Amino acid sequence: MKGRDAKPHIGIFGRRNNGKSSLINALADQEVAIVSSEPGTTTDPVKKSMEITDLGPVVMIDTAGTDDTGDLGKKRVSRTREVIRTIDLGILVLAENRFDQEEIKILEQLNKWEVPYLVVHNKSDLGPASVGIKQKVMAETGQEIFEFSSLYPEGRDALIGEIKTAIPETAYLSK
Repeated sequence: MKGRDAKPHIGIFGRRNNGKSSLINALADQEVAIVSSEPGTTTDPVKKSMEITDLGPVVMIDTAGTDDTGDLGKKRVSRTREVIRTIDLGILVLAENRFDQEEIKILEQLNKWEVPYLVVHNKSDLGPASVGIKQKVMAETGQEIFEFSSLYPEGRDALIGEIKTAIPETAYLSK
């Protein structure tokens, strides 16, 4: 991707209303993404340049829900999947103990493009990830789920630490 600046590009993926935009706001420690209980609030990938304490400047890409429906929804999902080719790190956001084909499709795309990723179970204040979901994610990814609550982001610093560890060095080179 010629002309891209030398700062990490991080894509946020998941179903509608899993808290992708809320996660961005929690990481930025300010309201930079529109949050609503209305499914489908984020319609197109939206890039947000920001500074994250202890991480530095990044570009966060908020995407539409991967479970969007209808003709327009299919277009939104297609655009969401296109983002994967342009990022340095993906964050798959789970919620409500859901992990099935919808999430596996995103993981397959991340793997295809050799994009490192983290799996975050958001809304953990409403209920932590179940043992079954933890086992499924471990079997599929070899990773543990990172528990998080965008509403009560006490784990923000730990998540930023995970992001720092997962971002490849090449993310800091001009492309």
